[in-house]
Amino acid sequence: MPVPEPAAPAPPPAEEETGAESLLDALVGRLAGQGPPAHQVWLPPLDEAPTLDELLGPVGADPARGLTVANPELHGALQVPVAVVDKPFEQRRDLLWLTLGGSAGHVGVVGGPQSGKSGLLRTLVCALALTHTPAEAQVYCLDFGGGGLGALRDLPHVGGVSGRTDPTAVRRTVGELVGLLADRERRFAELGVDSMGAYRQRRAALAAAGQQATDPFGDAFLVVDGWDALRKEFEDLEPLVTELANRGLSYGVHVVASAHRWMDFRPAVRDLFGSRLELRLGDPTDSLLVRRNVAASVPEQTPGRGITAESQHFLAALPRLAGLGGETGDLVKAVAAAWAGPAAPAVRLLPPVLPYAELDLTASAGLALPIGIAEADLRPVALDFAAEPHLLVFGDAECGKSSFLRALATTIVGRFTPKQARVILVDYRRSLLGAVETDHQIGYGIDAAHTTALAESAAGYMQLRLPGGDITPAQLRERSWWSGPELFVLVDDYDLVASAPVNPLRALEEYLPQARDIGLHLVLARRAGGATRGYDQFLQRLKELSTPGLVMAGSPEEGPLVGQVRPGALPPGRARLVTRREGVRLVQLAYLPPQ
Repeated sequence: MPVPEPAAPAPPPAEEETGAESLLDALVGRLAGQGPPAHQVWLPPLDEAPTLDELLGPVGADPARGLTVANPELHGALQVPVAVVDKPFEQRRDLLWLTLGGSAGHVGVVGGPQSGKSGLLRTLVCALALTHTPAEAQVYCLDFGGGGLGALRDLPHVGGVSGRTDPTAVRRTVGELVGLLADRERRFAELGVDSMGAYRQRRAALAAAGQQATDPFGDAFLVVDGWDALRKEFEDLEPLVTELANRGLSYGVHVVASAHRWMDFRPAVRDLFGSRLELRLGDPTDSLLVRRNVAASVPEQTPGRGITAESQHFLAALPRLAGLGGETGDLVKAVAAAWAGPAAPAVRLLPPVLPYAELDLTASAGLALPIGIAEADLRPVALDFAAEPHLLVFGDAECGKSSFLRALATTIVGRFTPKQARVILVDYRRSLLGAVETDHQIGYGIDAAHTTALAESAAGYMQLRLPGGDITPAQLRERSWWSGPELFVLVDDYDLVASAPVNPLRALEEYLPQARDIGLHLVLARRAGGATRGYDQFLQRLKELSTPGLVMAGSPEEGPLVGQVRPGALPPGRARLVTRREGVRLVQLAYLPPQ
């Protein structure tokens, strides 16, 4: 007989679906919102960056200060928060403050690519703008990163934002702050001010009395986003910025710089950063604040995350306000709209053209002849022919060599009488015709024969001026053993002159070393191309005498022309002036068109 299969167990009876809540749900509902909440042992992770108003408190418009924070203790205090610091063992979060009024006034920001360096710099500048007026703090930016500082350009506190595409503006920005430092040193000595703190109090007292300070600057900040680019592309500016960092805090000049590694800063400037912010590094072993394993704990792909010297993680604030939108530009527009006073002084740039009529001829006297203005301070530049009697000018076509010679000849004619100074022009291309139409002109050399005659005649006069054995030291100092005019020999297109079988100027060569004593001044202008090829004994003799020079536009492949200075891409009328006393200076020469 077949064995019967056991019957399948019956399914359990379904529970009755009722709308009544369980006892647990009822209990939780009754307890919700009753009494103080339980202490949160672990805070949420640092994922969402705060905005500036969350760190600074309420922000509103003030008639006297513009858009600013409500807390009066932060007004002009040079103390701003830039991030929140996570302290998990204390179960709280604090603000990361930068105190910029003392020894920590310089700020170094380091982090790998896309770690949030530019954003942190924007946060710092925006925090300064919300706590200071444009009269209290001014910011000047060098943006060598991805253009992140360009959004700050319209802030009234920002005097300029420039980058690698505008090298002239970069150099002028540094020159402006170098000039400010020099002016502050002089002003402190004149006023008897012993510290920057006392100077700030003096300015605050004038502002409270409704008086305008003569110094338009307060605390000035130079922000460099991309220090490695400054070192590579503007290597001559690095010593100037280092000097700003070395002496600037005593006079209210601050340096804020970012780099990929701490080692990108030379020790001379790295040790001056009293405030250091370290974001996620490309190589954690480059950390100078914490051990490698701690630096490696900073999460990747999280811009703004960093580590403090106490091994605590921080998250940088966003450069925006919660109620104004999600972009830095909205904050910039709000600050600009709320400020009705004068903005930070803008960076003054060299003019593309300096008309000769605008040259300050009264800035110097005697044989110190003004030729233009300097890039560093926009002040007149003069060539002192009493100290350095000769000058070399190198530049390719259309760079302004002939215009410079015309302007120099016009200055000589305007400053001296024919009894005080005479001029010989050597100009094979006749580009200087009409430059001298008075009795100052002795001759005009337009070919080798005529130039040779003029040079030999001038050499005869110079021979009579050579000091003899009976000349006293006093006479040598005063050049009183001879009388007559100073002689200026201005040579344009010297490369054409020197192409003759015998150099027409050779008769003057033996008098070049004693030119200062006998009143001989030789100015040679020639093309930069080919200046270092071949051998020119006359030109070589001038170089051996350490003759100063103007190096204008040309190909850098020509090599050093005066000292170690090579020609480069410069606009017409701009040159690097090389002298023994002043070194290398970029100048804009006065422009005088041909008649």
